[in-house]
Amino acid sequence: MAKRKTLSKKIRFEVFKRDSFTCQYCGRSAPDVILEVDHINPVANGGDNDIMNLITSCRDCNRGKGKTELSDSETIKKKKEQLDELNERRNQLEMMLEWEQGLHNFVEDQIDAIEQFLQSTCGQGFSEYGRKWCKGLINKFGFEEVYESSKISMDRYYDGDEGSTTKAFNYIE
Repeated sequence: MAKRKTLSKKIRFEVFKRDSFTCQYCGRSAPDVILEVDHINPVANGGDNDIMNLITSCRDCNRGKGKTELSDSETIKKKKEQLDELNERRNQLEMMLEWEQGLHNFVEDQIDAIEQFLQSTCGQGFSEYGRKWCKGLINKFGFEEVYESSKISMDRYYDGDEGSTTKAFNYIE
């Protein structure tokens, strides 16, 4: 008989989440029943703790099943459902990462727009510190407010010399 390895709480929770906290045999769900993690291919028959070999079962179904395997068609169906769900999670993760990258690019484009305005007005752009400072202003006040403040500050405080450029930059906030 194969030696049973303990399942971590994290793996148990991942199996429950994947199966929507519902017994995959009878359809009952928590908190109406106590849920357990069952091996599709029993440990007694060489099954392991791979997440693809684990399924959510209520205590009654799991205890009644014993070391009986699911039928081949049921096993294939469950594994296909698991693969489909994992694939959907991967797709959602990729979309989320794509969205975050787009958001980062959008903020960089906003900083570039403000910097282009400043360069066209006084001939100076941002240092690396200046870009971070501008990003903080955009996060705090929004792009439109920072852009308008840049225009007002340059109009009021920039008079063509380097000292007035620094003064104008400092008054943007």
